[in-house]
Amino acid sequence: MNSRISHELVTRGDGKQINVVRKVGQLFVCSDACCCGQIDSGNPAVPLKQLQTEWEQRKLRNKVHLTIGGCLGPCDLANVAMLLFDGRPLWLHSFHTPEQVTALYDYIEAMLQAQSFLPTPPSLQPYEFNAFDWHKSSDDCETAETMEVRAR
Repeated sequence: MNSRISHELVTRGDGKQINVVRKVGQLFVCSDACCCGQIDSGNPAVPLKQLQTEWEQRKLRNKVHLTIGGCLGPCDLANVAMLLFDGRPLWLHSFHTPEQVTALYDYIEAMLQAQSFLPTPPSLQPYEFNAFDWHKSSDDCETAETMEVRAR
């Protein structure tokens, strides 16, 4: 990962060339869908103000983009956030406390400093889950060799 701001020249559909800032990550937060942040349904509010304020104060705009929007998918968990950092996802559920927001931004800053994806900090581990099928543990993955042996 490079600490310098990187750009890519992209030609839009209308032919105009745009100099796009490449980012190391993007934080997606569901706050306005069927369950996330819906206090009328019994779910806690999402701390939108703190998410935005800390993102701005920590000057992450050109490094990690913040997207606050609608459904990310795992609705039964409610208040879902997903950090895509250096091409790797970190999914969090029940994301609604000021402590979680601070811990997540501290984690992002630690990874930016290390210029590497780091293990999830203990403060966020209880909220981590895997929403993608392709990130199975090595025990769940079959190699070509084991598939061949099993086929015999």
